[in-house]
Amino acid sequence: MSRRRFLGASLGGAGAGLLGLTGCGGEAGSASAGTDHLSLWYWKGSLSDQLLATARRGVPGVPGLRVKGSQIPDGDIDSKVRTSLAARAYVPDLTVVNSDNLATFFPDENEFLDLRTLGAESVRDQYLDWKWKACFTPTGRMIGFPLDAGPTALYYRRDLFRDAGLPHEPADVAEEIPTWEKFIAAGRTLRAKGPGKPCLVSNIGNVFQQVLLQSPKQFVDAENRFIGDQEHVRRAWDLSAEILRQQLSAGITDGTPDFNAAMSGGRVTTMTTAVWAIYGLKDTAPKTSGSWRLTTLPDGPCNYGGSYVTLTRYCREPEAAFAFLKWMLSPANQLKSYQEMALFPTTPASYADPAMHKPDPFFGGQQPIDVFGPAARKAPVVWFSPYEETANTPFFQELANVEMLGKNPERAWRDAVNTAETTLSRVGVS
Repeated sequence: MSRRRFLGASLGGAGAGLLGLTGCGGEAGSASAGTDHLSLWYWKGSLSDQLLATARRGVPGVPGLRVKGSQIPDGDIDSKVRTSLAARAYVPDLTVVNSDNLATFFPDENEFLDLRTLGAESVRDQYLDWKWKACFTPTGRMIGFPLDAGPTALYYRRDLFRDAGLPHEPADVAEEIPTWEKFIAAGRTLRAKGPGKPCLVSNIGNVFQQVLLQSPKQFVDAENRFIGDQEHVRRAWDLSAEILRQQLSAGITDGTPDFNAAMSGGRVTTMTTAVWAIYGLKDTAPKTSGSWRLTTLPDGPCNYGGSYVTLTRYCREPEAAFAFLKWMLSPANQLKSYQEMALFPTTPASYADPAMHKPDPFFGGQQPIDVFGPAARKAPVVWFSPYEETANTPFFQELANVEMLGKNPERAWRDAVNTAETTLSRVGVS
């Protein structure tokens, strides 16, 4: 749930990127040079262990092709890729990139192969449209290939909604709470009439995040201009501040002991987050099994999380590597990855499989795919700048100051805008 650290917009660090470096690429710098396999870097949980074990023995349908995965810690993988590219040595043939970070490689896009040249367009219709479009750099090169997605929903406590006299079945809740303003109104009712006066959310940062992700614009536009002071960000800020003003937030950080206790004890009635949170919630509050339900997020779905796979320019055998991608991330194998690793598919054909339609007792027998499938299809195409993390960090910090330290929301807004503008101007954002 935490924001990922910004790793820099240039592979060469401050002042210089890699685009000016010479070198023929290919086998000379590949981490797999001199071996009988291609190298793949990933982090634990990002790819199917079973499929990787198969690929290490031999990729089905591609005679002689073996791919060996090397597990790198999630927080280290991007910096390790940057280091290897800067040194032009021990570069992986393929690497997984988190959705938050693909754009940070855009300034050095030529360090990655354009997958269109390998025939990517031939499989385009198998993948979610917005996910496919997010694989492209501003110049039109496709440097990512769709791995998993993070469609969002409103998680809510059916029993607490019922006890407060609110609609409590998924379809009824979706009709009653179509907007964030209606969401806040429901929070007032829960606070006034619910047993123990429960809070609507754990913290306001989560709402701020989801409202932003519902917008195709974020903090820096495609022309490299700061737009974090515009209405789409201001609305997310004002909604979050209003939740706090009406005392509907528990003011606790997700993943902490306080959060775990609040979720288990019914102090928090909703979560606004992605499909992957299902598994954390089950671990955090197992005794609440049967009490939770899923429905549409207020103001519509968005995507929060997911990953891509890239091919570096040092890839020894690009055609073979792309054949591996088509196999590993095919609809059939994305379905297997979902069953094994809970990686939500970016291949809509997978959603119709009976394996994705099993009733979940934790959600009272509800089938999560009935909510997350449509959400995945309808998520907007969102533009992320290489400087997105630099731009949004002051806003999340100032929101925390408002919630945890009591800072005035207007003053915090001004400080967030000013800090973001100042910081971004130093890296060339106008």
